[in-house]
Amino acid sequence: MFDKLNINKNLLFIKMSFFFYDCGIAPINPFLPTIAKQRGIPVLVIGIILTFMPIFNIIARPITGYITDRWRCRKQVFLGASLLNAFVIMLIHFTPDFKEYGFTENLDIMTHWKFWIFLVTITTRALLWMIGDVLQDTICLELLGDDIKSYGRQRVWGAVGWGMSTLLVGACVDWYSEDPVHKNYLPVYVISMIFLICHFIVASQLESNQTHPSKNMSKDVIKILSDVKVCAYLVWAVFTGIFAAFIWFYLFLYIEDLAHNYHPERLPWIKTIQGFSVTVECCLGEIPFYVMSGYILKKIGHMTAFSVSFAIFAMRFFLYSIIKDPLWVLPVELSNGISFTLAFISGISYAAEIAPSGSAGTLQGLFGMAFHGIGISFGSFMAGYSFEQIGSSASFRLLSYVAFSVFLIQVSVNQLIVRTSRPRENETTDENTTKEIASTSP
Repeated sequence: MFDKLNINKNLLFIKMSFFFYDCGIAPINPFLPTIAKQRGIPVLVIGIILTFMPIFNIIARPITGYITDRWRCRKQVFLGASLLNAFVIMLIHFTPDFKEYGFTENLDIMTHWKFWIFLVTITTRALLWMIGDVLQDTICLELLGDDIKSYGRQRVWGAVGWGMSTLLVGACVDWYSEDPVHKNYLPVYVISMIFLICHFIVASQLESNQTHPSKNMSKDVIKILSDVKVCAYLVWAVFTGIFAAFIWFYLFLYIEDLAHNYHPERLPWIKTIQGFSVTVECCLGEIPFYVMSGYILKKIGHMTAFSVSFAIFAMRFFLYSIIKDPLWVLPVELSNGISFTLAFISGISYAAEIAPSGSAGTLQGLFGMAFHGIGISFGSFMAGYSFEQIGSSASFRLLSYVAFSVFLIQVSVNQLIVRTSRPRENETTDENTTKEIASTSP
């Protein structure tokens, strides 16, 4: 049937895979800090949790990429992580609440056994998400082959799923909750589980023709990492992760702060507003840039894409710092495409372009390590500490200055790398020309 309709079956299923996977992950990731805070966990401890969990990316993503490259078991591990995650997510609902204990110090809560049950459950869920996330990107790039620039047109369906799912979940939580302040998050877990089971069914239809690893795979990867441009790229990936952490995990807490401090009349529908903010981010902000990413990267290049991203991050964070009404967050989220998406697509596609044969998963794992493991982890700690010490609006004001400074540094470093690489390219060209003349001489 697919052949008669001239439809690429694998690309159709990878689009559906991105859609259902992000539909299943989206109900948990942005709402997790508000879930933890409602259970009685202080913001500083939430920051420690969100610092600790992403550190696993440093190990999980590269090792997952290496193991599945080495033993060619990418699809099997991907499906297993997705299905297991569907049931682990549901366990979060049954972990005990500890708000009634009334801990006097922020860190006292970490001594209670109920806290550790909650922490182990959400950490297991995060690990399974990390594994599935890096393998899904790798499988997609594997299916595209040389057409790497089309990655954005596949990944865009994840943004659609993420945006639709958060809006659905936010509205369901507000509708299902009897108390306008103390929310019931059961719809979050149920909807997430259903979507991940759907994802498992769809992803099982993917035909993954995994290539054989290079015999010198480790040497090839080490050689790539010795390139100063690649090292700089990983540093920019870290900063992208730092900036993304503030939005992914703390934007909802910031929106709730605005409602409590300035507009308490928004509280009965605060989850809907939070969910709709992500819908604007993904469906209106990200989709155009995913669709046009191939064209944009071809015109401006990967490193310039990072520069543009950092500049817009600075503007975005400054706007957060002056907003008083939660509803005004919505138009700011339109900038998510040019701030986050442009940098993320640049990181994924650059890793695919420089990956030696058979080591695509390893390179994607290294990007994930830099972005998620180091960047998201450090950003989460910074956000938790600054939110606790100076408040949410002041934290975003400070971060806007940091982002602008990184933008200036990144532009300068890029120019330096370009200038130092030109003489080497000219030397190589001269050597090749000399060899050609010598070979044609009588």
